[in-house]
Amino acid sequence: MINNESNILMIAGEHSGDSLGGELLFELRNNNLNCNYFGIGGNDMIAQGFHSLSNIEELNVMGFSGALLKYRSLKKIAINIVKECKLKNVKIAILIDYPGFNLELSKMLKKDIKDIKIIFYVSPQIWAWKFNRIFKIKQYIDLILLLFPFEKKIYDKYNIDNVVVGHQLMGKMKTNFDNGKEIITEKDSVVITLMPGSRTGEITRLLEKMLDTAVLISKEYKNVEFIIPNINDKEDSYIQNNIKKYTEKYDLKIQYQFHNSARSIEKADLVILASGTATLEVAYFKKPMIILYINSFITHFIGKRLLQIPYVGLVNILSEKFICKEFLQSECNPNNIFIETNKILKEDKYREEMINNISLVKEGLGTGDASKKSAMAILKLISSL
Repeated sequence: MINNESNILMIAGEHSGDSLGGELLFELRNNNLNCNYFGIGGNDMIAQGFHSLSNIEELNVMGFSGALLKYRSLKKIAINIVKECKLKNVKIAILIDYPGFNLELSKMLKKDIKDIKIIFYVSPQIWAWKFNRIFKIKQYIDLILLLFPFEKKIYDKYNIDNVVVGHQLMGKMKTNFDNGKEIITEKDSVVITLMPGSRTGEITRLLEKMLDTAVLISKEYKNVEFIIPNINDKEDSYIQNNIKKYTEKYDLKIQYQFHNSARSIEKADLVILASGTATLEVAYFKKPMIILYINSFITHFIGKRLLQIPYVGLVNILSEKFICKEFLQSECNPNNIFIETNKILKEDKYREEMINNISLVKEGLGTGDASKKSAMAILKLISSL
């Protein structure tokens, strides 16, 4: 029997998961499930009364090589989580995205804790790569909450309990925009927003390439302004120091925006960004985009052979075609990005076709009540115990 004295485990391994977790916690508490929520989460979850056993940055891993380097520390964290769950008599675990860690943790939890029910929020991208993960999901996950309607037929085929909740981004982006700070730019200027990612690895790999691209763009467009938003507290100084270095050396107009991504995207004529959930944030505002991805050689080498589809950007995956240009690894260089920027800004037909295709992606993301639907699905499962 789950009640307000019960302990519920929640794990979010990165900032996008923390955002999902924060909204989900709000809805669970709003439905009077005021349990003791603990595990690993970030600022959004902590703001809802969540107790985080470790800093979310400790789970920050990018790619295969990153996972290998941090394997021991991640294993230790997982072992400690299981011990804590046994001590607290946990019967419900909500694991948010971050499949490499969370699927292994689900196996450990099922092995050591009798009758625990595990909910997985956000399907791993098994339709893109590592399809065999579905067998681990079938064995260890009691309910999976899906963001995209097309995923349902996959889980139905394997008789895995699932609920399509849609993407929380639809409601979140409006709220973030309404709560954001207005950004002032010069009249008639071309505004380009640079989004190097939310994870440390992404930021360090992409930020300087974006700034080098900005230098090329500023030589072509004298009335161009750049906006760089950031949500990673840890990398605040790194980003600002690089901005200072480039603005002192080159004639660049750059505004730094901390926790103001929605306004930064809405203000843009073009967004250049790291591959990830942020591409859907850009789709919400129907902005043209250029998608960048750089990872370690080992990660890219292995991933290229495992990938079942030719896309990495979510907007392209959901469209099942290249509606936005992707630059990966060595192709991700300032010259290529600059050429694509020119094409988007100067060729009206090309730009309009991209925006029309992006608009179709937005239509498929749901009605913005994903967190409410997720909470209802979890409460239904709990009521059946």
